[in-house]
Amino acid sequence: MQNDKFMPPEAPTHGYPAQGEPQHGYPQQGYPQQGYPQQGYPPQGYPQPTYPAQNYAPPPQGFNPPPPQHYGPPPQIYVPPPPPLQTLPQATVVVASNQRSKPQSNAVGAAALIFMSGGMNIAWSVGFRSFAYALVPQHTYVAWFIAVIIGAVISFFLTNKVPKKIVLVVSSLLVLIAGITRAATRYNLQAVEACLYLDGIANGLTFAPAMALAGEIAVSYKRGSITASVEHMSYTLGFFIQIVYTESWTEGNAYYYNSFTSDQMHGVLSAIYGLIALIIAALFCIESPVIMLANGHEQQAIEALRRLQQPSVITTETYAQLEEHKRYLAHNKYLSICDSLVRGLPALIRLIILRALCAMSLSTFVYYALVVSMVPNLTVRFYWEFVVFGACRWVGTLITSFCLESVGRKKPTLIGLLVSGGLAYVIAYILKDLPYGPIESIFYLLCVFQLFAGVAFTASSAYLSEAFPLKVKQHYIGFTLIAEMLIYIITTCGKYTKVGHLFFFYYFAGLLLISFGMGILCLPETRRTTLREAQDKFKDMRVRPYFCRGISIC
Repeated sequence: MQNDKFMPPEAPTHGYPAQGEPQHGYPQQGYPQQGYPQQGYPPQGYPQPTYPAQNYAPPPQGFNPPPPQHYGPPPQIYVPPPPPLQTLPQATVVVASNQRSKPQSNAVGAAALIFMSGGMNIAWSVGFRSFAYALVPQHTYVAWFIAVIIGAVISFFLTNKVPKKIVLVVSSLLVLIAGITRAATRYNLQAVEACLYLDGIANGLTFAPAMALAGEIAVSYKRGSITASVEHMSYTLGFFIQIVYTESWTEGNAYYYNSFTSDQMHGVLSAIYGLIALIIAALFCIESPVIMLANGHEQQAIEALRRLQQPSVITTETYAQLEEHKRYLAHNKYLSICDSLVRGLPALIRLIILRALCAMSLSTFVYYALVVSMVPNLTVRFYWEFVVFGACRWVGTLITSFCLESVGRKKPTLIGLLVSGGLAYVIAYILKDLPYGPIESIFYLLCVFQLFAGVAFTASSAYLSEAFPLKVKQHYIGFTLIAEMLIYIITTCGKYTKVGHLFFFYYFAGLLLISFGMGILCLPETRRTTLREAQDKFKDMRVRPYFCRGISIC
């Protein structure tokens, strides 16, 4: 505060005190005071300063100044990449990663809605339908599965020839048309079969391209959750929705001419799914940057990678993903078709087994076991057991979908196979004593069985998107789908007998437990790996425990 005081006017006016003199009391530069000359403002009587502009004469008449010079476009503004996720709190990491990868989920969001419609038709075909269709021909029950096989075969000829956006748009239109037709008709068997075929072809056309696209556009730390949410969780959610509205529908007036039936409600929901899927496919679908690079369009691949992240700017992570895609292409470039077929065969066998077991866990024989467990309560109108049964399968899938990037793929699959196999054996043991024994306990066992079945088979969606070589990826995904549909057809066409029901669960339990043992030896862990690394882990069928490293079983 002493520096704010000034000397009286009679103080010397030189700028700074001599060396050794006290600093206090002298005028300070930059703070003009009364009675002192101010720097830059000469006192009265001094000549006023002149500026260069005052010395120039006006331009002569007719003088044209030169045009302004342009120095090119303004410089690009560099947006730094977001901070590493490892330096953020856990809750912030989850929110940030979900927000950053949101365009990747939106790019295949149309496929998720198409698969929801397919899940409703799976539930309808295995038994969760109106009593009005109890005595229809067997062909009606398996029409959707046959149509899926037809659509999968058609998709073989469209691989990398037709953009995936067009495939999703056409499939969405088929689902929309099928839904409108089903909602506009009432107990018309021919119309129902036509709708089943349209919806099944749409699902078959979409499955292989959508799973391949989901694996190629997703970053390595989100690929499992995105693929599982798009495929397996969508199918189980559609399965659950079909059970909920079918079992809660009031059928008392369903046989009057003007009543709105549960099957028409099925058509309304399918039409809504198809319409929303059409909009999402037209607006948000992004082609695979891997296929763009394979076709020599590097700039388009960079643009696709930019649009697949939020914020939509080109960062160092964008170029890192581009380089990884180039390495993935180089890894598959020198593989011939025959080499790709041979290298993908071990993965194809393993995934066919997993998907076949998944089909058996939702087959007609499981529906029969649920009905048998409800025999003492068949007079009750609302069968809440059906709703709980469907909810358990969806909850198991939902939980596992969000855990695939934290606990991995292999552990949930093995745990689900082990517990499901044990429960299937217990169910078979109880069915052996029918009509005696604790019949009601079958329901609780089936609910727990479905919960762990959802845990066991959810990771197969991630495996499908990353296991196969690039040249045969969509074909092998289609073959896996065809094998799954064949299991549905076989189990749906089988007639119910007590002995057949008993043997189904015994064989099913044995297959689940054998698959658990083989999974310990043969299933790889592909959590947070690139497509190139995941493909290398699937290329052979080697036993990998510590006591027998490197011993081949195939």
